[in-house]
Amino acid sequence: MPNRRLTILIAVIALLVAPAAIARSIYLNGVDISGERGLSLKDAKVTIDDKGDIHIHAPGYRVQVVDDESPKAASSAANTEAGANPALRNRYYLASNPSVGGRAQYDLTIKINGVERKVIKSGSGAVIMEVSAWLKKGENNVEIVAVKNLGGGRKSTSAGDELGLIIGAGHEEGAMVKVDVVNVSFKCNASQLSTIKQRYTINAI
Repeated sequence: MPNRRLTILIAVIALLVAPAAIARSIYLNGVDISGERGLSLKDAKVTIDDKGDIHIHAPGYRVQVVDDESPKAASSAANTEAGANPALRNRYYLASNPSVGGRAQYDLTIKINGVERKVIKSGSGAVIMEVSAWLKKGENNVEIVAVKNLGGGRKSTSAGDELGLIIGAGHEEGAMVKVDVVNVSFKCNASQLSTIKQRYTINAI
């Protein structure tokens, strides 16, 4: 029995130390980062699916896939929709953390100050976008509506298959965005079936 435990321990250590040699792919918040090196993340959750792929869930982080032949892409990656707001000192970002394989099966609709600004479909990859231009200085109202999408049948009933979304003040670090202060934190999971509505207030500065 001791030898068997030792063998299992060695196998687990090998998987964590050299995942690229074992797993088919490595994903950070739904984005394939198999070729990345020298990456350090805080508060990350790691899961391994039945294919051997490694999924890293790190709220507040995202990877932007950039074409190396287009140097302007990195600087504009986070500004594809709303963009910055010169009236605000801070920059605000929305970031989603999808469930593995889209198993939570929820479509999200995000309204800011009564205007529908973003729809994130069930099964989509990680989304990150700057929302500063949709905010005004002072109090802002945010509403998130999650509607269950059971197209193709229910994939899971586990509360561990969770979809998350945050909005908060942050900054860009190269090809990544770090949310420093979380103003909105929303979660739903595969065990739920009902429509979920949550309202929040962001005091933008």
